[in-house]
Amino acid sequence: MSIQEQYRKRAAELLASGEVKIIIGYGAGSTPDRRRALFIRSADDASLLHVDAACDANLSGYLVSEGLLSDRKKVGIFLRPEGIRSVNILAAESQLDPLQIVIIGFNVENGSLAALQGSGVNDFSSLISTLKESRSTPEEQALIEKIEGMTPEERFAFWQAEFSKCIKCYACRQVCPMCYCKRCIVDNNQPQWVHTSSHTLGNFEWNLVRAFHLSGRCVECGGCDRACPVNIPLRLINRRMAQEVLDAFDHFSGMSHTQEPVLASFKKDDPETFIL
Repeated sequence: MSIQEQYRKRAAELLASGEVKIIIGYGAGSTPDRRRALFIRSADDASLLHVDAACDANLSGYLVSEGLLSDRKKVGIFLRPEGIRSVNILAAESQLDPLQIVIIGFNVENGSLAALQGSGVNDFSSLISTLKESRSTPEEQALIEKIEGMTPEERFAFWQAEFSKCIKCYACRQVCPMCYCKRCIVDNNQPQWVHTSSHTLGNFEWNLVRAFHLSGRCVECGGCDRACPVNIPLRLINRRMAQEVLDAFDHFSGMSHTQEPVLASFKKDDPETFIL
């Protein structure tokens, strides 16, 4: 039995038994090589679920949809490792109860599909710990090395050119499971903290503020890259910020559902080298 058939059977069993009230998974997209989010409440609909290399979207953001978890009933969801990390972060930030989430885990490595054993966030802690090592594609690694080899002035010019393409559509925000605020700071106009217009200052403010906001929180699912209509390599700046946080605080986001947000917590013995 293929992994897809195994997972369809698992989803049908969860729904038929009443263990979960809904399954969030992947359905057929607009083309054969695309998948879209699919929500099913009946075991009969499990045959509509897909599990393959085209299932690249991080579905964890749907878990914080208003009212979904308010009745305390369990929800089943198809997640890759980065999605499991997202659930851990959302739990650590008090956005959901991980005990309400039944994970149907899978992974795709070099185009090959693999099943992940377990159903709760704690079941995948060993797997997550192996993800600290960068898994960049050869193309990404080449661009990373190119950027790292630049002078500060050249690097600034590179990102200035990339951010100049931004049209302020906020697709990166909408697709990101870490952007769960009911109202984003960029939507406030009294006072207006970030310019909403698509110009040099507004673009820089938006993209840099967001990069800092995701520091120690990004799980590198790549949703922002895929959603960006002008192909800004947002994953690279997020990855750089993640490396800074790892180097400075030995913090790798999404390790567990009890891991405190590194830039939103403190210890009494934290070094204060920035104080003169």
